[in-house]
Amino acid sequence: MDIPIFTEDFLEHNKNREKELRELRKLNYQYEEQNAILSTHVDELKKIVSSLEEEANLQRSNNIALVQHLESLRDTLASNFAKIPLPGTDELPTVANIDTYMTKLHQLILDAPQVNEDLIVAVREVVNKLNLEAYVG
Repeated sequence: MDIPIFTEDFLEHNKNREKELRELRKLNYQYEEQNAILSTHVDELKKIVSSLEEEANLQRSNNIALVQHLESLRDTLASNFAKIPLPGTDELPTVANIDTYMTKLHQLILDAPQVNEDLIVAVREVVNKLNLEAYVG
């Protein structure tokens, strides 16, 4: 720009530039404040994500342990009830069918306890021999 120094036009131009510079500094300060706040939020979110990842990993570990525990319990039940066929079907338990076998066994005992007294005695003997303390808690 070609304005002679210390003229009205120069002083007005300088005044406008100073005003613009102040506004830009003010905006810059506001952006820096917003960035600081956002940075704090990002740090907090990173901590939360980290905490949730730790919790998820712990839950995965617990799930794996529970699945192993359930498989072990199924093995134990299948082997200990292997000589007790279900009345009427002669179905024997296996690891693959132990859940349905136990459900059917339970239902047979509930539906007709007098008819299935021998079955109840056999089940009690097996249950009394089981070491289920390893499966508790």
